[in-house]
Amino acid sequence: MPGSIASFIIGVSSIFLAYYLAAVGHGLMEKSGVLNLAIDGVFTLGVAVAFAISVYTFSVPLAIFIAMIVAALFGLMLAFITTKLPISHGAAGLSTMFLGYGLAALVGLPARQLQINGRSLATIQPSLGGTWIWFYVVAFAVAVGVWCLVEKTKIGAAIRAAGENPASAEALGVNVLAVRLFASGVGYALIGIGAALFELAYTQVWSQGAGMGYGWIAFAISLSAGRHPILILISAMIFAVLDKYRFLIAAIYNLPPDVGKMLPFVAAIAAMIIFMVTPLRRKLAPPKSLGKIYFREERSV
Repeated sequence: MPGSIASFIIGVSSIFLAYYLAAVGHGLMEKSGVLNLAIDGVFTLGVAVAFAISVYTFSVPLAIFIAMIVAALFGLMLAFITTKLPISHGAAGLSTMFLGYGLAALVGLPARQLQINGRSLATIQPSLGGTWIWFYVVAFAVAVGVWCLVEKTKIGAAIRAAGENPASAEALGVNVLAVRLFASGVGYALIGIGAALFELAYTQVWSQGAGMGYGWIAFAISLSAGRHPILILISAMIFAVLDKYRFLIAAIYNLPPDVGKMLPFVAAIAAMIIFMVTPLRRKLAPPKSLGKIYFREERSV
């Protein structure tokens, strides 16, 4: 039994951390009022970037770093165009999502061809050298750090103010654009790291479309936990277990393997419904100005 428990804890460690980082990054961005519908496309791109850099350089740290930077740039872009311009958050996010899908193919396919021709992929093995322990340490450290940032610092207060009422926040001296750039840049950097770990520490294989749909699971993880960095730990663990053992669960209940593939996505829908129809919706309400157009400059018609 102790061996089985240890195997279980090690087995879910990488996908748990990947989901957690992506979900908490998503939550941090939306705390500032920027609706994040681009997450799945940028997550898919982050997976492809991490794969390609790992193949080209055989360096895990560099692959994670480049995926983080690429994702952060997308976060900055989304925050800028949705705050500086009177543009729909939904339109900007969905357009960016599809852009991410396309770029992921452009980035990943040449590296995949190199791998087929014999180039190796550098990966992270959670079971070696106690790496899995650090996965959990990092998750809990990030949870505490983000919670302290949002709830106990001036920049956190500014992020919450920008998400609740950007016009009032601006009147009180908050630079809404700068705050949203910070929250979105840091949030998407975490999403990029999560995507890289999804590829290098969990799946460790790549084909076109790899990672697609998993950004939406991170979206559901964050939403079902009210974007709260501590509660997301619980939600991320539940989804990590479902993802890691979905085929075993399907086999136990004599379900077809294709149904097993669907389990995390069915759970994502169920989690969002539960959040919306229970008191959690009121206790962990989203920012009042989430997704609403805010244009600072006054215009005369």
